[in-house]
Amino acid sequence: MLFRSPRLHQHVTGLVIAALTLAVSGCGSGEPWKTSHPVSGTVTYKGKPVKDAELAFFPLDERFPESVRPLAKTKESGEFVVGTYDREDGAPAGKYKVTVVHHEIVVSKGGMGTKPNDLPKKYATKETTDLMIDVPAGGAKLPPFELK
Repeated sequence: MLFRSPRLHQHVTGLVIAALTLAVSGCGSGEPWKTSHPVSGTVTYKGKPVKDAELAFFPLDERFPESVRPLAKTKESGEFVVGTYDREDGAPAGKYKVTVVHHEIVVSKGGMGTKPNDLPKKYATKETTDLMIDVPAGGAKLPPFELK
């Protein structure tokens, strides 16, 4: 018998179980931004879907590195799927402020360019936007962003 005292055996067994629980659960990693969860939604303006709008998600958790900026671009239907580390891989769980801009692309014989943002200015910066979301672990289909 490795342990001569039953109390010592119980104590060591308890410590081993606690250590394994911490290791398996990932407690203490302190890096919630490393795991993405599926996130999708739609953008409308004046009741109509917005095609080619660009969305940026700014984490409110100050521990997130500057490099963690989930992004999305809307399809013709106004629908979007968020990506952080890969195209459409989702976003880390947490709270975000969301910006939305739309620049019409102009093609001329001199090349390509963009017109100024044609959505309300308040949605263009993280300081002025009132769009906020909470991405839960496991992901979410967001309520529509109905811009006014």
